[in-house]
Amino acid sequence: MKAIILTVLLVLAARPVLTQEAIALTTPIAAKPAISNYTPGSLTIILLPSPSIQVVLVATDGTTANFSYPCSTPCAYTTPAQVATLIGQLNTLNLSTRSLWRRLFDRLLIDFPSRFVGGATVQ
Repeated sequence: MKAIILTVLLVLAARPVLTQEAIALTTPIAAKPAISNYTPGSLTIILLPSPSIQVVLVATDGTTANFSYPCSTPCAYTTPAQVATLIGQLNTLNLSTRSLWRRLFDRLLIDFPSRFVGGATVQ
């Protein structure tokens, strides 16, 4: 049991700091100060009674951007059943090659392109 706890602690200590993960905007949003990237804020996953996912990103100027599933069109996850499928996919991901936040960032860029005007990349 002590070996398992030690292994978990070593794995957690070896992981990169979450603030290194970000969505970098190709064209910064012209605000004062300009918004050039978003970092993780919070993630809320609800499976029952109605599946939903809420993602909050924090912009470089300190403001927040909220994203939610189910989402409106053209998003691929517009019904509770589709969101339940997405939650199942997130639950079974191999996170050894790409973190949960980076995978969520990828999904947000695909599902909400109008929120990232000018393009963006996941770092």
